[in-house]
Amino acid sequence: MGKKKETTDHTAELEESYERWEYLKEYGGSDPSYADGSNMNLVRNHIIYHKHKLMEQYGTDYEKYPEAFYRELPPEVDDNYMARTGEIRDGAVEALEAYITDSNFLYIFKNKDMLTKKEAQKISLYNVLGYASGLARAIKDGDLIVMRRHAGIPDNYLEAFARCAERMKQMIKDKKKAPEQMQENEQFSLFQFGMETGRTR
Repeated sequence: MGKKKETTDHTAELEESYERWEYLKEYGGSDPSYADGSNMNLVRNHIIYHKHKLMEQYGTDYEKYPEAFYRELPPEVDDNYMARTGEIRDGAVEALEAYITDSNFLYIFKNKDMLTKKEAQKISLYNVLGYASGLARAIKDGDLIVMRRHAGIPDNYLEAFARCAERMKQMIKDKKKAPEQMQENEQFSLFQFGMETGRTR
């Protein structure tokens, strides 16, 4: 059986890798777990790989090498580098403000102790509250990766508050207990909030 024919277009992949590296440097990415610097170094490795494959493909036939082959290799960067840091921080603060003023979130927070631990786990209550407390911690600690997940007030987090509140209301209704309502002028400290949302019964 003959050798499998190479099907990857390394020239196109090389050009795309250079573009991807430049994009990450200026605008950053959306990886939920890794900083932009880590992904930039990964793309840098892709560039090295595709250049190596082109050398295998063309050897000393230098006229066949694409222009991208002769481009300077991007430098290694700090794995923790993040683009648009100011924008991410501002977006995270905006998101947290939206979370802690959301009517569904306030309902969940105010009535969380009306459910047993088992009931709370069934509707992922503390996980849902943890979206806000986790973001508050990330802002305090300067964790840009976590902040980026929330920047721009993603609808999925607000939708999670709504779904959890709806299920919670039904559970409380079945208990025939009157839920507490957050008063219009009532406030709670973020410190208190962060401590209480991690509590179990």
